[in-house]
Amino acid sequence: MTEIMTSRRRMLTAMRLGIPDRVPVSPDISNMIPARLTGKPFWEIYVYDNPGLGEAYMDAVRHYGMDGWFLYGSVLGGNKAFQLVRSDVEFLFYGNISVPKDLIKRKIISKDDDKMIERWTVKTPLGAIEQSTAYFRFAPPWDLTNFIKNIAEDWPKVRWLMGEDWHWDNTLIDHALIGNDEAVYGLQVHSFVDFWDGIRNGTSEQMIYDFYDESDMMHEIWSYFLEFTKSRTRGLCQAGVDEILMQGSNSSMSLINPKIYREYILPVNREISKICRSENVICHLHTCGKSREVIEMNCEGEPLFDVIEPLEKPPGGNVDIGEIKRKYGKKCALKGNLLTSGNLVMGKPEDVEREVIETLRAAGEGGGFILSTGDQTGGNTPDENLFAMVETGKKYGVYTPDGKLKAFLR
Repeated sequence: MTEIMTSRRRMLTAMRLGIPDRVPVSPDISNMIPARLTGKPFWEIYVYDNPGLGEAYMDAVRHYGMDGWFLYGSVLGGNKAFQLVRSDVEFLFYGNISVPKDLIKRKIISKDDDKMIERWTVKTPLGAIEQSTAYFRFAPPWDLTNFIKNIAEDWPKVRWLMGEDWHWDNTLIDHALIGNDEAVYGLQVHSFVDFWDGIRNGTSEQMIYDFYDESDMMHEIWSYFLEFTKSRTRGLCQAGVDEILMQGSNSSMSLINPKIYREYILPVNREISKICRSENVICHLHTCGKSREVIEMNCEGEPLFDVIEPLEKPPGGNVDIGEIKRKYGKKCALKGNLLTSGNLVMGKPEDVEREVIETLRAAGEGGGFILSTGDQTGGNTPDENLFAMVETGKKYGVYTPDGKLKAFLR
């Protein structure tokens, strides 16, 4: 009789191309679903940590009975000039660094029944930088303005905050939230495109213009970012994470082109992959939208990642998961790819059940597969459809010792 695994062990086994007791079932419910399940305005979670998003996520994991993928912790660190004291810092730039609170002023500048806006002002010896975010009652936050409005003036301020020499704590913040191995504990590093898009004022189009209109400056910033990210990745690995997630939400061919990817993203991926392998830590790639070309670039020769996700299918993506499983399934684990804009949100439980079975038949055989969604599950996804996904995945995803799916044996 096959031993029943914990969720963490099941996920890690699949991520290492192994054969767990069954296919892990881990829909991407990163933000909207956990926040919705609290019954509170979303700003209670994102502004006031009431509860924090990590706690809300783990409550949702238990609610659906799914295998958890916890990305809500952090590790103190960044500029070596700053102390590593949790009570004295705030995290900046999507959690990449911790900065003393006395450099930061947070102020709610407007609020009504449906939305509140918070402004962050961060002091540096070179002048202040500002950013503002809208927090909604029933939707995730949205940045209205961002820190770098003028590259020549504002990048030196950001760089001063990030520092020239770095240190990292060895404590995994909120690790206890995963309970009794109910989730994998991962932390994110960012592709350069995602990092820049996250701190550059304006739309994603402005970020793309910068690569062409400010190419000399962008290469200089990229060189700094590469060294910073290598240091941060080592720090996170040595703190004891289960995996490093290369966050590439904005790095797909839905937004950029292969030239930008090869010039600014692929070299960073190679370095992060080397560090993860040297530390025996799983290296995991997330790329939204059209990711087929991204998969191919990262799997040329020796694959750079142990896991690739979410392998979005048309119309939002361009991945045939069965084809990708046949071509790359022995090189890296795959995580995906139920359509979040299809049966999950608009269909009935029996439609979801049918899509789960099709996905398991296409990609589940032989292990190395995690049943998930093609991106974040929308907040309006019916609970009964998420339950149908999880329960069907568990029912039909049980393995034989040699990696066959028992439900499909004849």
